[in-house]
Amino acid sequence: MLRILIADDHDIVRQGIRQLLLEEFTSVQVEEAIDTATLIDLALSQDWDIIVSDLVMPGGGGFYALEKIKQKTPNTPVLILSTHPAEQYAQRATKAGAEGFINKSTLPNGLVNAIQEIIEKKK
Repeated sequence: MLRILIADDHDIVRQGIRQLLLEEFTSVQVEEAIDTATLIDLALSQDWDIIVSDLVMPGGGGFYALEKIKQKTPNTPVLILSTHPAEQYAQRATKAGAEGFINKSTLPNGLVNAIQEIIEKKK
């Protein structure tokens, strides 16, 4: 079973991503985090096939969470989502340890493709 943790402070975004993942992947378990602290807690207390995190959230944000997650579980893939342009943040995200960065404007296909690529690479 594919285990995906999604983190975004906007309920509508989390629900949309959850629905998309449930439709696109067979045998998937999706959990949600609404802020940075919850993301870090869930990320470090369970095993995930991939974590999809918003860049800007209350409590520190995606880069702060990425740092904490990679310190404890360096092999857990993290995909950063943002409304900010990839030109500004993609390189910074990958240098910080993320496996990828996508702009929310590329949803839904961009997210599904990015997750599939990261999962395949992990295998």
